[in-house]
Formats: sequence, structure tokens, C-alpha cells
Amino acid sequence: MVFSSTGIAYLLLFLVLGFLSYRLFQYWIQNRTTTSKFFFFLALSFLLFALIRVISVLFFVDNLQVLNASIVAVSFIEGLAASIVAYLVIHIKFHQISPWIGFIIFFLLGILATALTVGVNYQPSIEEGGAVDWGFSASEVGVLYLIIRFGIILITFVPLIIVIFQQFLSSKDHVTKKKSLGLSIIFLLGIGLGFIDFVLNNFLQISVAAYRDYTTIILSLFILLVTFFTQKPSYQLE
Repeated sequence: MVFSSTGIAYLLLFLVLGFLSYRLFQYWIQNRTTTSKFFFFLALSFLLFALIRVISVLFFVDNLQVLNASIVAVSFIEGLAASIVAYLVIHIKFHQISPWIGFIIFFLLGILATALTVGVNYQPSIEEGGAVDWGFSASEVGVLYLIIRFGIILITFVPLIIVIFQQFLSSKDHVTKKKSLGLSIIFLLGIGLGFIDFVLNNFLQISVAAYRDYTTIILSLFILLVTFFTQKPSYQLE
């Protein structure tokens, strides 16, 4: 079996996201609100993303078919996560609009991005240090494809971070403020991971595979600490 530092990095991320999912599950069980349920679903989508990465790059890193299939699957999961986020933003902030409208729009955009991903000529490879290079660049797949892939995440997650941070600023309850700040930091770190993994490596064509693994490990540890100290049940996101 070929050693994959990328697999190790994503394994740590998977364990951390599992812990986050558990904490948000506790909150959902305790409160039984639509908001808590969809935050838990969002955490599960992250967990599924990490699981796909772990399985593909830790056990099948020398199998191009599996790696390519995982790339397509990850694209779909990104769209699903963006759909859940769109639902949450509308549900929390815009009560006069059905949140399912946002969900359906971004789910369809995610399907489009996934369909485009199927047509991309990926050539994954493993570098000497064990890091996986996913093997495509903006000049090969087109800037529009990259804008759609990463834009779906930015357009949904940035507003969610703003909404949660606004709750941190407006809430008078200390526990709620801590939880809201923690979630906004976690999602911000998640966007940072996506920026390094997707934009720098593919859009700007900067070879950062090894540095991406190190950054994934560091940011995963930060997410673990933030989750441990801020994400506990018994608070209300409105």
C-alpha cells in the first residue's frame, strides 16, 4: 500500500468532524428545532465529504478510477452542503421566503457542478512525500468551472457566517454568544481549507499539495479545540 499523507490529514479531519457532528446531534436531540436539525445535517455532509476523501486517498491512492470517482462524489457533497446552508440562511434570516427555494436552487447548481466535474480530465498523482495532487488546473478545465465549484460554497457559507456572527453580536446570553462565535469560526476555517485545497492548487496553479496536508492537520486541530470549548448542547440558534 502506498503511503498517503493526504489520507492521514483527512483521517484527522474526519475524526474532528465526527466529534462536531456528535455535539450538534446532542443539540438537535435536546432542542428538536428545524435549525438544530439542519445544522446537524450540515455537519453530516462535512463528515461524508471527509469519509470519501479518507477512503479514496488512504486505501486507494494508487487507483485512478477510485480517485476520479471520489472527485465526482465530493463535488456532489459540496453542492448538497451548499443547499443545506442556503436553507439555513433563509430559514434563520428571511422568514417570509420558503427555505426550500434556496435549497433547490443550490442543489441544482450542485448537480450542474457535478455534471461538469464528470467531464473534467483529472490526472491524480501522489507526490514523493505522500501528498495527493488532484491533477488539473484552470487552464485545462476553464475558469468558469472553477468559479462555479468554489462560488457555490462562497455564496452560501459567507452569508451563513455573517448570520451566525450577527447572533453573536446581538445575543445577551453568554452561552449563546460563545456557541455562535464558535460556529462562525468553524465555518470560516472550513472555507480556508477549501481555498487552499481548491483555489491555490487549481485556480492559481500553485503546487501546494504537501502544504495543504499540513494546513489540513493544523486547521483540524483548531476546529477540534473550538468545537470542544464552544459547541455543547443547551443553547438556542434563532
